[in-house]
Amino acid sequence: MKIFETHAHYDDEKFNDSREEVLKKVVDVGIERIVNVACDYDSCISSYNLAKEYDYIYYTIGVHPYEAENFEISKLEEIYDSLDKTKLVAVGEIGLDYSHDDVNLEVKETQKKAFIQQIAFAKKHSLPIIIHTRDASLDTYSILNDYTDEKDKILLHCFSPTDDLVKFTLSREKCLVAFGGNITYKRKESFFTYLNMIPMEKIVIETDSPYLPPEPKRGTINDSSNLVIIAKKLAEFKGITAEEVAKITYENASWFYNI
Repeated sequence: MKIFETHAHYDDEKFNDSREEVLKKVVDVGIERIVNVACDYDSCISSYNLAKEYDYIYYTIGVHPYEAENFEISKLEEIYDSLDKTKLVAVGEIGLDYSHDDVNLEVKETQKKAFIQQIAFAKKHSLPIIIHTRDASLDTYSILNDYTDEKDKILLHCFSPTDDLVKFTLSREKCLVAFGGNITYKRKESFFTYLNMIPMEKIVIETDSPYLPPEPKRGTINDSSNLVIIAKKLAEFKGITAEEVAKITYENASWFYNI
């Protein structure tokens, strides 16, 4: 089966000694397209360089909430202007992350400002948006409601469903969610209740490589070959085959990224 990897970080240093070998392996198991997602200024460039080197890799630009303190919209515009946009498919990953103990009100406001500015940047350049949200679902919901509209393509990465974000997803025709290794972990029953509320036409799959490996690969460096495991697990929940999951999510991702 052919599979679309919607979110990976193959420019990460964890792949420095194995990148070529790993990318060959993932292609051999059926991964036909990969989006390498940026998280800071340096990775905007390194993601672009990977996309230049490998014909099946596409890239994004954007600054993760962890890097919001150093965010300047003029710097992102400068990077955008310097790159060949042929394989640029989205702005991301951007959003909010309140999971660290040192996230106070000032940090939250800084993250919100960077998030809102990057939404405007994506709209200006007619690009889809990849959202990172962790322990911040209500603020994420509020910002998406206030600063995006029905025309905007939005992908909620590593989706951890909550009432507000599921409501948002179901209300927006162009909003998709991505499931990865998280669907193989032990979860509260509500996670799977929410998962089954979301139709397959709104779902894509991802690994977030080298992070978040699925069971039974916990403790290893994640790579896109593990999408086979994720597709099989999602198929169990949806009562369809892994091949059907791969086909539907491939089509969804191709539409979202306009490839």
